[in-house]
Amino acid sequence: MIRVLSLNLQHCLPGAGAEQDAATAALAGADITDPATARAVLEALATQIADLAPDVVALQEVDMRQKRSGGLDQAGELARMLGWEHHRFAAAWAGPVVGMRRRPLRSPLERAWDDILAPVHLVTGRGPAGFGNAILSRLAVRSWHVRRLGRGPATISLRGERAWNPRSYHLDTSTARTMLAARIDAPGAGPAGSLTLASTHLATRTGMAARQLAAAWAALTTLPGPRLLAGDLNMGPGGVASTGVARPLGEGPTFPAWRPRERIDHLLTDPWPTGADGLPGAPGASGAVGSPGSADAAGAPLLRAAAWGTRAFVVSDHVGAWADLEPAS
Repeated sequence: MIRVLSLNLQHCLPGAGAEQDAATAALAGADITDPATARAVLEALATQIADLAPDVVALQEVDMRQKRSGGLDQAGELARMLGWEHHRFAAAWAGPVVGMRRRPLRSPLERAWDDILAPVHLVTGRGPAGFGNAILSRLAVRSWHVRRLGRGPATISLRGERAWNPRSYHLDTSTARTMLAARIDAPGAGPAGSLTLASTHLATRTGMAARQLAAAWAALTTLPGPRLLAGDLNMGPGGVASTGVARPLGEGPTFPAWRPRERIDHLLTDPWPTGADGLPGAPGASGAVGSPGSADAAGAPLLRAAAWGTRAFVVSDHVGAWADLEPAS
């Protein structure tokens, strides 16, 4: 059995969860532009994650060397604090939060040459900044995979009543989206001894998010199963179900952190096989066939959640969603 946690970090900005724990109350409203303060918040988060004892953590809205979060490599620092060797950051875009955003040449942003503006980074002595998803794993990772999911269309909105004035219009561009996947050594996940887990953060528009989810799952099914897609999908359970691409694990609202009322952070896995009547059948049952792209169709084991829950952390406007996974019998 392995425990997986998914959390939208919101760049480690202290949230409602900080006030809910006496040990972190002093960090509520902390200014994380200060590196020392930002590191103190990360240390508090690492302690809370360690208390939950997950084996793998899927993160979204992760900063890499951004001024607003103390210039830290959040994924790397958090993995170091947990004592975990295996971790990876994948930038959805490179560049500062306020400024010229661009597609990274290489998503880890580990070296200056991972960004098109490498000469600038070499002169300044600072590595490239970015924003994206990350995976931290206590278990060994066999391989890493990144899939870009697009950014959706831009929108133009009228600000004010002067339709004749070009300055009354505002152009909003959509944020680029990516999926980071890891093939993880997970003896508790089934006979294959491995699990393919991905972290993603989808568009805020439901229609675009649904298309990105379909693309993400299609890419994930090209990797060995069983498979788990974790992240902030910006859709409720009904929206996820309408895509028909995967099976949800766990329940409980995850947003907003101060009074959660909707579940937009999900853990999804391979669909159950179906019988001739089109209804779900028992995994491996005689006569059952896998849904298109399902793990069962490829002969891989399926997962079920033995336990699940949600937890507030010192950071974020989301609460985390976790589940204990084991092979379906």
